[in-house]
Amino acid sequence: MYTEPLTTATQNFENWTNKIFSSKYNPFYYHGALPQFYLWVLFLSGLLLFAYYIPTIDNAYASTQLINAYSSVDYITNTIPFGVVIRGIHRYAGDAMVITILLHMARVWFTDRYRQYRIVQWLSGVVLLLLVLVIGQTGYYLVWDQRSLVLTRMTVAALEALPFIGNGLRAWFLNGQTISNFTMSNFLFIHIGLSFSLLFGLWIHYIRMQRPVVTPPPAINYILMATIMLVVFAFPIHMEPGGMAHLTDQPNSFEMDWFFLWPYYIMANAPMWAFWAVMIGGTALLCYLPYFVRTKEVEAAEVVLNKCTGCSLCANDYPYAAIEMVPAPAGSRFKLLATVKPYRCSGCGVCVGACAFDAIDLPDLLDTDVTNKIKALAQQG
Repeated sequence: MYTEPLTTATQNFENWTNKIFSSKYNPFYYHGALPQFYLWVLFLSGLLLFAYYIPTIDNAYASTQLINAYSSVDYITNTIPFGVVIRGIHRYAGDAMVITILLHMARVWFTDRYRQYRIVQWLSGVVLLLLVLVIGQTGYYLVWDQRSLVLTRMTVAALEALPFIGNGLRAWFLNGQTISNFTMSNFLFIHIGLSFSLLFGLWIHYIRMQRPVVTPPPAINYILMATIMLVVFAFPIHMEPGGMAHLTDQPNSFEMDWFFLWPYYIMANAPMWAFWAVMIGGTALLCYLPYFVRTKEVEAAEVVLNKCTGCSLCANDYPYAAIEMVPAPAGSRFKLLATVKPYRCSGCGVCVGACAFDAIDLPDLLDTDVTNKIKALAQQG
């Protein structure tokens, strides 16, 4: 399988969008920063919701003054000024984050930027996607309505189906043997704890990039936020019709959020072994994709030592830390010389374009070809 046609098609599409947005504001050039913008929106809106949330399911004394998870979410939705807006922002920003993550993965795939030295970015990105999906699912447990009860029971059944570790995972998930107030506290801990673990995952995701783009320009941020607000007011959040969950209830249907709850659709329509086969197999396939695609082997850049002046321009410009400045040998006119780490080189040609002394070559690409390519890209911008 080759990706060159996809790469060419993606670049042509982005060149076309440059004519509309200009290269400075083309959202496709900030594809990795778009999910991170929504992450900050989720952190802020989640913090505001957390201030009013009560993580209990106790309903032994049901009354108008009942205070538990469901009543606190209902209070946020229907009583606090703009509470329903904040809850809507939190919900739809999560959906938008999934959409932008998928767009990010598609763009990375289509432009062939996921193998060799970039493999850490791809694998950590798969982990981040899984974390986001789990975090979004636990958010639905916290409402503790009829849907929450169905999702909790389905998750318990899925965990119990796992051999050897199923019962232990079930007890960890419920924080005990049965659903209780401790269960809801555990859901809240998982939801918040995994959310903060995303920051560590992002650090791994960026660790091999010298200048990662972590935020779009303000103009794009305004448009992203305006889009969320438009959806919030067009499709306002509401409490589920079934009302608060009771452990004696046996609900069997709920409103589906296809961005986060699609695994439950598989779970409801397939045997448990098939569900886990899809989940584990799909994750393994995502991790294996970079090794499945065949492209031309990239030859690492080479330093022409008798031309290198130790200026460090190549090392400063290269985005994947493949060039290191090392002390020059005795007798050299310069203090430093560039050296290439072949296992990190992506063959992008940035170092060749950065060098003013023709001291770096790509063995499979002529200097004139690199120069012409850089000029063409500059003219398009």
